[in-house]
Amino acid sequence: MKKLIALAMVLCLGVSAAGAADRVTTKKDGKQIKISWIGKTLNNPWWIACADAATVEAKNLGVDMKVALPQEEVDLEKQVTMVESAIEQGVDAIIISAASSDGIIPAIRKARDAGIKIINFDTRISDPKMYDAYVGADDVYGAYKAGMYMGKKLGGKGKVGLITGLLAQSTGVDRRKGFLDAMQNFPDIKVVENTAEWRSDLAANVTTNMLTANPDIKGIFACNDQMAVGMVSAVKTDGLNPKDMVLIGCDGILDAVDMMLKGDLSADVALPFQEEGQIGVRMAVALVLNDNYVFDREMIQHGPLVTVDTEEGTEMTVYEYVTKYFPLRGVTDKGY
Repeated sequence: MKKLIALAMVLCLGVSAAGAADRVTTKKDGKQIKISWIGKTLNNPWWIACADAATVEAKNLGVDMKVALPQEEVDLEKQVTMVESAIEQGVDAIIISAASSDGIIPAIRKARDAGIKIINFDTRISDPKMYDAYVGADDVYGAYKAGMYMGKKLGGKGKVGLITGLLAQSTGVDRRKGFLDAMQNFPDIKVVENTAEWRSDLAANVTTNMLTANPDIKGIFACNDQMAVGMVSAVKTDGLNPKDMVLIGCDGILDAVDMMLKGDLSADVALPFQEEGQIGVRMAVALVLNDNYVFDREMIQHGPLVTVDTEEGTEMTVYEYVTKYFPLRGVTDKGY
């Protein structure tokens, strides 16, 4: 069984059994290419899954890649230290998602001055001149789809909650904007919003406070799935049935899948963790090997709106999503 699970994990993340056994070592100027992959937090399963996909891709491409993740998503200081460490190690490329879209710039400037290629992914560095390529999802459009789905499910009327993430990060700003842009199409819907900084515990408190002050709220959009977990928990604790509300998350982590299958979450905007992880590494290798490569266009990955059954707005059912990203759900902790 263990061998079968290991093989399935390899196949799921896009590496053939033959490729795993016969990998090359990819070199530049006679030395193996070295990459530093820097994410945002160990406390969110989406980041772990993205790092896993990137790690498999790096092994498949024959490069030496080290993964670094701060414990907390807000730890800009720790992320700066990780960038400085990568510079000292003499890496060829840094793949990074910004803990602070502005705050990370001085450290990235040092890396660029050292001749290191910079690949930005998921959460933007605010100055495009600070990176060589970008890969991520369209967070504005993803949240817009969530808002349109909610508005239509509620018949264009009522009161809804919006739980935002960190607004010092582009993902927080963009998801908030996308949802509020969608609400412009429903003038009879009132939005109540507050931030939970991407945290499940804070989202539970925010949800309780929202429902206490606004008992007529009919739906809530949590701008990431960690907050959606807290949102659903609080709805239940307050004696409400999630099935009687329109509750939507964003990220597509395994917890969101489980909540949808239980009927606790109406829909989820799934971020393509596998694609972001893989393509970031591919971009890094391509840029290091080819000094004349220029990525003028951003590589934007599609984040589908996922629901249990096919209905208006659905781009992928939860069963299709599980088949693609979590085929070992119920067999391994991570589902792949």
